[in-house]
Amino acid sequence: MIKISGNIVDVLNRKIFKGVIVVDDNGRIANITKHNCVDNHYIIPGLIDAHVHIESSMLNPIQFGIPAISHGTVAVVSDPHEIANVCGVNGIEYMLNNSKKSQLKYFFGVPSCVPATYFDINGFLINSKIVEKLFNTGNYYFLSEIMNYPGVIFDDIEVT
Repeated sequence: MIKISGNIVDVLNRKIFKGVIVVDDNGRIANITKHNCVDNHYIIPGLIDAHVHIESSMLNPIQFGIPAISHGTVAVVSDPHEIANVCGVNGIEYMLNNSKKSQLKYFFGVPSCVPATYFDINGFLINSKIVEKLFNTGNYYFLSEIMNYPGVIFDDIEVT
């Protein structure tokens, strides 16, 4: 059992109060109590980055997680379309497998349009059959952002 004391930031009730948090042996919060004799630091919930392209950092998921965690981020929602444009499904699977070795929690989506539009030349294509196959693995949580606005406007069967 661990006791942590400080100024507890209660984001739901928009309050900050002095208190003690008791964490049980399983790493779960067992109790939170108000207490005036506490340290003068702040305890906040972990942050979740709701939209990130890890590849833009030029880091793999393990390396990306190190500074993210040190700044209070505990999880990210990631769209791996950039690596999919360069490496196809193998790139997406690399990101997923590498992320499993990180302390940061990753929630990956399936890229919805690779290439981003049919005007792009990138060497890889992820169509609706591949999207379905990836979803059927149970490793992905959502369909990533759509960038193929011409496909939307012109009712492309692969997009709509």
